[in-house]
Amino acid sequence: MARLTTPLSDTKIKTSKPKEKDYKLSDGAGLYLLVTKSGGKHWKLKYRFEGKEKKLSLGAYPSISLYKARELRDKYKVDIANGINPSEAKKENKAALLIQNEKLSNTFENIAMERLNKIQDTISETHYKGTLRGFINDTFPYIGKKPIDDVTAKDIINILHIMMERGVTNSAKKVYQAIGKTFKYAVANGKAERNPASDIELSEIIGKEVVTHYPTITDDKGIKNLLISINDYDGEYSTKQSLLLLAYTFVRPSNARLALWNEIDFKAKTWNIPAKKMKTKDDFIVPLTDTVLALLEDMKLYSSDSPYIFPSIKSKTTALSDGALRGAIRRMGYTKEEFTPHGFRAMFSTIAHEKSNFNYDVIETQLAHSVGNKISQAYNRAKYLDERKELMQWWSNYLNNLLENDN
Repeated sequence: MARLTTPLSDTKIKTSKPKEKDYKLSDGAGLYLLVTKSGGKHWKLKYRFEGKEKKLSLGAYPSISLYKARELRDKYKVDIANGINPSEAKKENKAALLIQNEKLSNTFENIAMERLNKIQDTISETHYKGTLRGFINDTFPYIGKKPIDDVTAKDIINILHIMMERGVTNSAKKVYQAIGKTFKYAVANGKAERNPASDIELSEIIGKEVVTHYPTITDDKGIKNLLISINDYDGEYSTKQSLLLLAYTFVRPSNARLALWNEIDFKAKTWNIPAKKMKTKDDFIVPLTDTVLALLEDMKLYSSDSPYIFPSIKSKTTALSDGALRGAIRRMGYTKEEFTPHGFRAMFSTIAHEKSNFNYDVIETQLAHSVGNKISQAYNRAKYLDERKELMQWWSNYLNNLLENDN
C-alpha cells in the first residue's frame, strides 16, 4: 500500500529550520520544498516523462507561495499528460523571452544612435548635427520605437513622402541615406536581417537629381562692392571676420565657422583642416597669406580663450550658428538668388580659371576637389603645396587690388 503524504501547510513551511544537510518537505504528487542548510526554501517538482525521472524548479518561497506552487504543479501535470515536457517548455519560453527582449531593445532609434555616437569623432560637427536633426524631426517619430527588423520599405517611403510634401528634397535625400547606413550597420553587427532601404529607388520618390549651382558674383565691380559691404558690416564682429576669411580662403562655410585655433600654424603660415571636417575625408592644407594672418591676429583679441576662431556671440565655447553667415549676407542686401556664403568658392573658381596662369589641377586641389587617382590623393596631403601658396597669394592680391582701385 502506497504511503500517504500529508500536505504541507504555510505554518509548517514558515517554521521549518535549516539543518546540517539539505532536506525535503513533500506536499504530494511530486511537489516538494527543498530546505537548504543555508536557510533557502525552493519549490521542486519531480515527475516522469517518457519513462525517465525529471526535476523542475518552480521558484523560491515565499515569492512562490504554497498555493501558487500547487497551481503550477497541477498545470504541469496536465502538460505532461498532453505529451509536453515542462522542463523543455520552460527552456523554450525563456529563449523566446530573451529573443523578444532583444528585439524590443533593438529599436531603430537605439541602433541609429548607437551608430551615430560611434562615428561622431570621424565626421564633421555639421554632419553629425544634421544627421541627428534628421533623425529626431523626420525619422524617430515614425519608426524610432519599432524593432529594426519590423521596419519596412513602406515605412521609409512614407517618411520620404511626408518630407517631400514639405518640399525639402535635399533633406529627404539625406534622411534616406542616414536610414540606409543605419541598416547596413545593423546588418553588419547582427542586429538586423536585411536593409529595406536598398529596395527603394530614391529617384522614383524625389525625382531625378538636378545639379544646382550656388549663386555667386564674378565681375570685378560686383566683387568689390561685396567686399566693401562685408568690411562695412556693423553686425557681429565674429560673423564679419568669418565672411572675410571665406572671401580670401574660399573654404566651405562649415570649415570657417568651426575653425579652431589649434588648426592654425602661424609659423608655417598654414591652416591644417583635419579629415573629419572635410567632405573629401582627407586632411587639407590651406596656405595663409599675410592678409589672412592679420585677420587671424585680430580675432585672437576678440575670441579670448575660445577654442573657436569665430565664436558665437552667445557663448565663446560654441561656434557660429549655421544661419549666422547667411543672415549677414541678407542684411547686406543680397538675396539668396544673388549670393550665399558658399558662393565664394564659385567666385574663386571662375576668376582663377579665367584670369590666372595656374593650371587646372592646382586650382581644383585648392578647392579640395579630387584630382588625380585615388592613390595620389590618399598619400599626398601637401599636393601642389608650393604652387597653391602662389595661387593663394595671387587671389589675395586680386581682392586687395579691387578694394584699392578707385574705379
